[in-house]
Amino acid sequence: MMKTHLLRTAAILLGSLALAGVINTRREKPLPLLRPSATELALQAGITPIHLDTAWQFSQDKRFLFLDARHPSVFRRAHIPGSVSFFDLEFKQRIQAFRDTVPLDRPLVAYCDGAECRSSELLAKALAEAGFKYVYLFFGGWAEWRDANKPVEKSPAPAPTSVDSAKTSNAPEGNTP
Repeated sequence: MMKTHLLRTAAILLGSLALAGVINTRREKPLPLLRPSATELALQAGITPIHLDTAWQFSQDKRFLFLDARHPSVFRRAHIPGSVSFFDLEFKQRIQAFRDTVPLDRPLVAYCDGAECRSSELLAKALAEAGFKYVYLFFGGWAEWRDANKPVEKSPAPAPTSVDSAKTSNAPEGNTP
C-alpha cells in the first residue's frame, strides 16, 4: 500500500515537471533552468567583471577611480591605494552628487570584501544605471587584493563623507579613454 502511494506521488511529480517544462518552452521569454553566473549577470547589467590581474593594471592607470563599497571603518584600516570610500545603503541618492563631480566617461572600478560581498555589485549596477559608461566590478575585491600582497593604503582620518571631498583628495587627474 505504501509503495503504491509513493509511485503515484512520483508519477504526479514527474507529470507536473513535464507539464511545467512544456509551458516554459512556450513562453515568450522562457525562465532559465539554471541561474546565470555572476559574470553573466554583470555583463547583462552593462558592467564589465574583472579579476586581480586586470584590477592591478587598472590601479596603475590614474584614469581609473576605485570605489570601495565596504564600511568606512573597514576602509580606514586598509584599502586599495587611491580608492574612495563609497559605502552607502542608498547608492542612488549619493550617485547623483557623484555624477556632478565625476565625468560619466571616467572608468570606475567597484569592489568590496570579495566574491561573496554584494555591495560592490549593487554599486556597480547603480553606477551603470546612472549613465557611467565604463563600470568595472572587481569580483575578488579586497580579500583577493590583500591575499596577493598588493600595495595597500591606510586612512588615519575618517573616510570622506562627501563625494566632493573624496573627489578632490583621491581622484587622479587625466581624461578617460
